[in-house]
Amino acid sequence: MLTIMDLRKSFIEFFRERNHRIVPSSSLVPKDDPTLLFTTAGMVQFKPMFAGTAELEYARAASVQKCLRTSDLENVGKTKRHLTFFEMLGNFSFGDYFKKEAIDYAWDYSTKVIGFPGKKIWVSIYQEDDEAFALWNERIGIPEEKIIRLGKADNFWGPAGDTGACGPCSELYIDRGKAFGCGKPDCRPGCDCERFLEYWNLVFNQFNQDAQGMLHPLPRPGIDTGMGLERLAALVQDVDSVYETDEFLRIVDFVCERAKVKYKDTVKVPVNIIAEHARALTFALSDGVYPSNEGRGYVLRRVLRRAMRFSRQLGITEPFIHAVVDPIVSIMGGFYPEIRESASNVKKVIESEEKRFLETIENGMDRLEEIMKDCSKKKRKIITGADAFVLYDTFGFPLEMTREIAVERGFDVDMKGYEEEMEKQRERGKQSWKAAAGGLERAFEEIMKSAGDTVFTGYETETTGSAVELLHDGSSVTERLVGGRGLMVLTETSFYGESGGQVGDVGYINSSKGASFKVEDTKKIHKTIIHVGELVRGEFATGDAVQAGIDVVNRNLIRANHTVTHLLHAALRKVLGTHVKQSGSLVAPDRLRFDFTHYNAVSREEISEIESIVNRKIWENVPVSTEIMSYQDAVSAGAMAVFDEKYEDTVRVVSVHGLSRELCGGTHVSSTGQIGLFKILREASPGAGLRRIEGVTLRGILDRYNSHDKIISELVKVVTVAESDLVQRIEEVMKRNRALEKEIERFKKHNLSSGMESIMADAEDVRGTKIISHQFTGLGGEELRELSDAIRSKEQNAVVLFGSDNGDTALLLFAATKGAVKRGIDCGTIVKDTVKLIGGGGGGRPDMAQAGGKEPAGLDRAIKRAVAMARDMIAE
Repeated sequence: MLTIMDLRKSFIEFFRERNHRIVPSSSLVPKDDPTLLFTTAGMVQFKPMFAGTAELEYARAASVQKCLRTSDLENVGKTKRHLTFFEMLGNFSFGDYFKKEAIDYAWDYSTKVIGFPGKKIWVSIYQEDDEAFALWNERIGIPEEKIIRLGKADNFWGPAGDTGACGPCSELYIDRGKAFGCGKPDCRPGCDCERFLEYWNLVFNQFNQDAQGMLHPLPRPGIDTGMGLERLAALVQDVDSVYETDEFLRIVDFVCERAKVKYKDTVKVPVNIIAEHARALTFALSDGVYPSNEGRGYVLRRVLRRAMRFSRQLGITEPFIHAVVDPIVSIMGGFYPEIRESASNVKKVIESEEKRFLETIENGMDRLEEIMKDCSKKKRKIITGADAFVLYDTFGFPLEMTREIAVERGFDVDMKGYEEEMEKQRERGKQSWKAAAGGLERAFEEIMKSAGDTVFTGYETETTGSAVELLHDGSSVTERLVGGRGLMVLTETSFYGESGGQVGDVGYINSSKGASFKVEDTKKIHKTIIHVGELVRGEFATGDAVQAGIDVVNRNLIRANHTVTHLLHAALRKVLGTHVKQSGSLVAPDRLRFDFTHYNAVSREEISEIESIVNRKIWENVPVSTEIMSYQDAVSAGAMAVFDEKYEDTVRVVSVHGLSRELCGGTHVSSTGQIGLFKILREASPGAGLRRIEGVTLRGILDRYNSHDKIISELVKVVTVAESDLVQRIEEVMKRNRALEKEIERFKKHNLSSGMESIMADAEDVRGTKIISHQFTGLGGEELRELSDAIRSKEQNAVVLFGSDNGDTALLLFAATKGAVKRGIDCGTIVKDTVKLIGGGGGGRPDMAQAGGKEPAGLDRAIKRAVAMARDMIAE
């Protein structure tokens, strides 16, 4: 029996023997592709090569690609073949071979390597593709009745994302026999039954789809094939589902053993989900994606929380998913070494997320149970959008989880109502995403259709003689730029285009005719450098001779900050451990930012040690050298590479003697002494499993010194002491201030305590339950809660309905004793109704709820409405 590892190796060797470049899997995070959250297919890393916007390094390739898709998340684990993370085997041609060879290769690998009987293979083709039909029928010998023509919905593929290569396709199916079929006489590929299973898709890329959805003929028609490894293994190993293939089954067995369950019946689904989601989390985290509340991080958080919910069905109520990482690394780490290197950090991130979610899931589940019970009581089958929103907003309970649980219990969720609650927040998110991905996007796309590669001379010189290759006035490519803002491409330039975290250069481009263009930013798209700025004087035309000169001071400041990020990276790995990897960076003239993988906050002592290592190397004034070498030689020599960065065969290696050696295309100082001094300003976390250091050198340090000097001078004037006595005087003032605050607090508590009796005396008694209501001025939520707790400690059956007018805002806090709850009081329901009167939001449980709003004028009506609702609840 062929194992999954056998299939990986045999596929690679098959295509290596046929002169394909074997390309390593790219990261799950697509590089320079804002249309995709994750890598969803093997061809994603080759999109520029298909589109003709990248230089061809090879004409044919093959890969085993890591992929992640979550569009069918609710089905994963419940069906036999749905997965979020999967591996895709693929072979690709970029203008080299086309349909004939692709079909030959697929047939030979299927029948001669895997050993599928030819008589069991059926194929589908695009309905108008007579060429593919002839190749399958006449060349390969597949009978006409086993070649099925299907429409565009089934047999026209792509693109991956909103843009990219696409075209008609042909799919290979295995006929598993009549026992798996539906019994219909017309059963064939395309039928929904289990008889015919598709295992390989051959895409004949002929078009490129642009951002407007238009199809354009590709400059180099090519081949893009994809074969899901797990699905293929299930067929080869003759097992019922992908979860029973050899590698997956070992993960499944681990989950069952730890959960003390047997893999059968209703246990299969939760075990499948835990095993599958743990695998997806391990690979995504290893590629630098961390749980958060937006984008990729939110997808990952959804996956983890879904796994945790199903682990509860196995009786697991403690953090567990992180424990599944070890067997995954043991099984798959040989082929994917990056997960082995990141295993410790991945486990810490998952465990922390599990602990955090366990704190909220209990309350959320309890609240959802109450909502569903209330729906059943009122004979409603729909959970309101408002209820779903409160679960999300107040309890941190994901909408997807609410919907999935609701459907399992026979309910639906009012999505329109939920969307209405979320609309403002969603619009803000959409606008920020559009702003990040939009703007100059269309101009860049138009430029890339015409512009060639730019020769970058900025490593050697600060001023370059060149010629104007292309101009863009912000609306379209033009022959002349006569005024206003615009974009300019030169044949060669000393301006560095923004990439690798380093910002673009600024400066001036001057023509021999006296025209001047102020460069405010420089971008790099693939190998084209685009100067963005404003025409200062005269006009430019295509072909004009120019001098391109960077702002040298600005470049020197950037150089210092870029080199110091390399020193910082090396120091972090020395102090914190070799698991530290660069996750992102910003290198600007006035500051630097460095994101890296590390779970715990960096302590003050560690920061001090890191600063010391970096500054010692700066003051040693050692040379910073740059070498050009092959990628393999660089890695063999110990140069660090960013995992998801795509490198060419020849790379630049930047070395600082005795500390750092990295692959880097940025600009750097020639010796560390030019950095002067490095200071860490702050350390924080931009997301789970990530830390961020912000620092300064040169101008940044001078700016900070001047700012602090001004603050100190002003403080000296305010407290009227010498600078040397400033700290002592501030401590004295703060000590006195704290004493006064305590005195005020004692005074407020005394007033509240003395007033509590009169508040309770005004209580309304309804069938043995007291309704105690009052409006305050200037009280916070903590003070209202303490007062309500004091009252509830004195009463067995009471509901407390408090409000406070705080000037621009209003607070509501409702609380009930256990006895009052048993008699029908539900504070959460009351607050949901009354919060509208103060223009805010909130929620809570039957025994405690609170809300805030921006309309204190409605407070009186809100309290009166709350009292009326409490009466009705008790009366019921």
